Amino acid sequence: MKARFFLCLMTAAALVFSCKSDDEEIVPHPEAFTYSAVTGMSTGNSSVAGTAAPAGYSWSEVKAPQSTWGLNGTMGDRMLTDDFQVPSGEKWNVQNLYFYSYQTGFSGTTFPVSEFYFEIYSSDPSVAGAVKIYGDTTTNRYISSEETKWYRILQGQTDNTSRKIYKMKINSPDLNLASGNYWIKWGSKTSSGSHFYPQFPHDASKVNNAQQFVVASSTWVNLDDGGQRVSFPFEISGTKLPN
Repeated sequence: MKARFFLCLMTAAALVFSCKSDDEEIVPHPEAFTYSAVTGMSTGNSSVAGTAAPAGYSWSEVKAPQSTWGLNGTMGDRMLTDDFQVPSGEKWNVQNLYFYSYQTGFSGTTFPVSEFYFEIYSSDPSVAGAVKIYGDTTTNRYISSEETKWYRILQGQTDNTSRKIYKMKINSPDLNLASGNYWIKWGSKTSSGSHFYPQFPHDASKVNNAQQFVVASSTWVNLDDGGQRVSFPFEISGTKLPN
């Protein structure tokens, strides 16, 4: 009886210990997030002129009064900047950023951008006193790129597949952002030739306030096209942190 009683106690103790261990292993997974300012870049399979895009592709058509395919963001020459917002009550651990670019006439398999640099500011970097909170222009953050299946064209073109847009993946280690409005300033380099960043088709419902930094003169230029301010497509992904 004593031996049997001892075994029962051991079994009960083991059960209690097992339950406690299970409880301790229940850890909530971080909530993933994606900030996406891309909607509207693909304008469909048929252009304003009625030309169908190649099979499997769509157009990214610049419509009147705009008339510019894209803007220069080549490091050493120009840098670009645009803003984004971390919603109230949220805190982000940013893991990757994604930007969109093309090189006119490129038809290879590997997009030629090989370097990407960026900085994050807590206010408009074109205004004196802006504070940089992350990044630099010396650390290459480029990871990879992939096709978007979009071709950049101007309204009125009937057939132009020389500007294939690529989506670039950018690394952002140890970047944590509390709620608020931020500005990102970026530039990139290619192994050969110039490359450009396509702006959004104008949308009067959005605040469009992108700018370009001219390196040689250290001056800022408000970006507009056809008399309309523009903004750029980009995405941010990571996980939400507890406040």
